[in-house]
Amino acid sequence: MKGFKPPETNDAPDLTPMIDVVFLLIVFFMVVAQRMSEQYIELSAMAVAGNSTVKEQPPPRTIISIDETPEGQKYYWGEAEIDLSQVGTVVKKNPEWKVFLRVHPKVTHAVVQDVMKEVGNAGQADIIFGTWQVAAGPPS
Repeated sequence: MKGFKPPETNDAPDLTPMIDVVFLLIVFFMVVAQRMSEQYIELSAMAVAGNSTVKEQPPPRTIISIDETPEGQKYYWGEAEIDLSQVGTVVKKNPEWKVFLRVHPKVTHAVVQDVMKEVGNAGQADIIFGTWQVAAGPPS
């Protein structure tokens, strides 16, 4: 009886694709290394504006504050308490002034949006946002 002899094949793996991938990785890391060294700049080389001046009198602003109280939100124009419906009237008094909106940290964004809608309906789109820091209670 004759023994089974399998056909001869070339079972050696083809290394060409793997060599291509290795070369691509080498090129990739060379490019990235070059870019990383170009990314940093010296801060001491930056120009300084030595002749700039600060305005003595800042531009006037309409200051609207939103406070969070146990009874709900309270709205203020300067130090005078106003209603949400009066915000537009206050803004229309000085249409060229920017609106500075001061908000208590616990006020929700929905309340701020309502005030922003009133300011926008009054014709003002330039709003400066700010918040105040709530004083911490006595240490325990």
